[in-house]
Amino acid sequence: MVDCKLKKMGVIFLIFLLFFMINFIDSTKSQPVIMDVNIYPSSPIPFENVTISVGLNNSSYDSVDEIRLIYQEYMDDVSFHETYNISLRYSYSCCMTFYERTFKLIQSNATIIKYHLEILSNGTWYKYNTSYFHLYSNPDGKIINNEENQMPGFEFIFLIFSVILFLITRHYKLKDQNK
Repeated sequence: MVDCKLKKMGVIFLIFLLFFMINFIDSTKSQPVIMDVNIYPSSPIPFENVTISVGLNNSSYDSVDEIRLIYQEYMDDVSFHETYNISLRYSYSCCMTFYERTFKLIQSNATIIKYHLEILSNGTWYKYNTSYFHLYSNPDGKIINNEENQMPGFEFIFLIFSVILFLITRHYKLKDQNK
């Protein structure tokens, strides 16, 4: 009779220990660690494509099911009321796991983008701090052609080439006159 009670107590203890260990293992799973957030271009203009890249610690990758970018476009501190919610796509580079996505800015008068990230990990959504990035401000209020904006100083190369060519031809002309 004592043996039977001891076996029952042992089984109950093992079941209790098993439940405790399962709960302990679940509680040790922590929030994913964001190592880096990159936004390219860093100061976009309205209607431009923007790429956001979120780098995660490799130990966080296994537990991440989804990363979402939630953002709003603002003109100074007035929201345009549309909140955009886009899912980022998985990517891997060298020694870091990335999630990234390219999206297009929609509001012509936007000056600031307010955003935060939400990460689904082990069935739990984690919301990260809200951040801001400023759009390129054009004093004239005109939309700038992207190609012109990305190539500053290209004309300078032609100027230098022209000056060098001028100096070389002048040198030879002066040399011919002195003979």
